[in-house]
Amino acid sequence: MFANNFTLCRMIFRRDRVRMILWVLGILAMLVGYAGTLPEQYPTEADRLLMAEAISTPAMTAMLGSVYYLEDGSFSHGALYSAYMTVWAAAIIALMNILHVIRHTRQDEERGRIEVIRSLPTGRLSNLSATLTSAVIINIVIALLTGLGLGSLGVEGIGTEASLLFGILMGATGILFATVTAIFSQLSANPRTAASFSYLFLGGAFILRAMGAIRESNVLTNISPLGIITQAKVFTEDLWWPVIVLLLVSILAAALAFWLCSVRDMGEGIIAAKLGRKDAPPFLKNPEGLAWRLLRMPFIAWAFIMLFLGMSFGSLMGDMELIIESNELWQTISEGDPMRLTTFFVLALSILSTIPVLQFMLRARSQEAQGYAENILSRSSSRYGQLRGYFSIAAISCLVMPFASAFGLWSAGYAVMENPIAFSDFLSACFVYIPAMLGVLGVAVFLVGFLPRFTTLVWAYFGYGFAVLFFGPLLGLPSWFAKLSPFGHIPNIPIDEHNVGTTIIITLLAAIISVVGFVGYRNRNMVFSQ
Repeated sequence: MFANNFTLCRMIFRRDRVRMILWVLGILAMLVGYAGTLPEQYPTEADRLLMAEAISTPAMTAMLGSVYYLEDGSFSHGALYSAYMTVWAAAIIALMNILHVIRHTRQDEERGRIEVIRSLPTGRLSNLSATLTSAVIINIVIALLTGLGLGSLGVEGIGTEASLLFGILMGATGILFATVTAIFSQLSANPRTAASFSYLFLGGAFILRAMGAIRESNVLTNISPLGIITQAKVFTEDLWWPVIVLLLVSILAAALAFWLCSVRDMGEGIIAAKLGRKDAPPFLKNPEGLAWRLLRMPFIAWAFIMLFLGMSFGSLMGDMELIIESNELWQTISEGDPMRLTTFFVLALSILSTIPVLQFMLRARSQEAQGYAENILSRSSSRYGQLRGYFSIAAISCLVMPFASAFGLWSAGYAVMENPIAFSDFLSACFVYIPAMLGVLGVAVFLVGFLPRFTTLVWAYFGYGFAVLFFGPLLGLPSWFAKLSPFGHIPNIPIDEHNVGTTIIITLLAAIISVVGFVGYRNRNMVFSQ
């Protein structure tokens, strides 16, 4: 059943070596790098206590977690680090494990790779075993490097033993989400459904933890994997029992995943796919309708995600003065003005709204690479129609996602602010970034049309804009760095004056680049491999 497990595990590491290295380095940079900045950001006990007071508000508690003090009532750098990083670091590691397991189970099975593997001298459970083994190894590496990295900083309140506990806690959380995702991969018949179930599990864990933290309910907190890790009270009491619980649940989840894998048929899920309609609806008679059918659930899911993120930022608006006073970083970003910090939240949401726009547009490339576009274009469908379907959904997302963000900001801000900001102000502040989103979309269309093998470059361009806009002011980078991204030309409404001419120019450039990309897609050869 498990023949050549380690051989397949080595193959997984061979395939994903670059991806894994980037994940590990990124997580380490976040976890260890942030800890190293704490002494500079919060040099005194008074600074840390002020930040603890800000985190203890219901909105911040829901987003971050509960605050735990030392026995003498002090609040060390370690306690502050734990309050800031525990939940969100675990969520990012969980996301890494979800993507890893889906990629090497359901996605490989859909593409026929598992069938090839099973034709070799391997067991029925070998691939699932190799996937989980590789996930465990990655999480162990992250746990050890995180623990050793934090312990080597010499920051007050972040000792070596507690640092190892924090790292192991992160690793145990990742292993749990890997095994749970393995279960969903057996239950569902395609990778998209399995990924959706896994994301819902992650989102549900976050919501349960938030509710438990606000209501001070140990029951709700301990039900959630993201809640139980906060009970370890790392860098204050350093309790190990949450690690044991997570590992025991992971073992049970892995056993269930192996059993489900052993009883289901290849290419099928335990939950049978519902029967489709006998006749296709009229809108599926064209490529645009098919694109909407493929993307409708991700579209709806992203709209709710942006609504939730908007509400998360909006919930902080009742304590803006306290948040600014508690952190030198926020003081630098906001220049002491709560409204400027609000515009920073709008910028963050606008950049995040661009992620689904790019995903929907690049789906045209993935359909081509997997050979599905060939079946469509071999019939009476034009290339313009094929690309137009994904482009139109991406363009509509440039309107819907900012609207969802603005509504989330306004609804949460209305509930916590004494003098709420009008919805129209939030809407105009979010909508002003639409030309920039269209500009990035135009770059994606151009790459799909002319450089299909290098469409990932648009993510690098997007990441550049994100890094420069967020960290450029802190690093003192020249202003022209930000101008290389379309987001760098957008004013902060309502603080800055809206330049209509700039907006029109960016929109026209986006339209021209998109049209050129369509022409390139029409004239080039299809490329059926990535």
